[in-house]
Amino acid sequence: MDIIKKLNELRLERNMSVYRLAELSGINQSTLANTFSRGTVPSIKNLELLCNTLGVSLSQFFADDETPMSLSPSERTLIKNYRKLPPQLKESVSNIVNAVPDLRN
Repeated sequence: MDIIKKLNELRLERNMSVYRLAELSGINQSTLANTFSRGTVPSIKNLELLCNTLGVSLSQFFADDETPMSLSPSERTLIKNYRKLPPQLKESVSNIVNAVPDLRN
C-alpha cells in the first residue's frame, strides 16, 4: 500500500489543501508538505491525526478497497453531513431510514 498516495487521495476527495489539513490536524505544515512532496511516511501518531482529520479510522485507512468499509464519495458525503446534524435531527434521520421495510432485516 502506498500510504502517501492514499492520504493524498483522501485529502483531494475532501477538497482539502495541504495547508488546511495541517491546520486541522495540528501537524506542522512543513512536515506535512514533506510528506506529500518527498514521500516521507508519517509516524503512526501523525497518521492517526491525519486519518481522524480526514474522517477515517486507521483500520479503514488500511482496509483493502474491496472491503465493505470502503465508501463511495456520495456515501462519505452523506456520513459527513449526518455527523454535522444536531442529535434531534440525527434521530429523525435514523427513524426515517429504519422505517424503510427492506432495511429492517
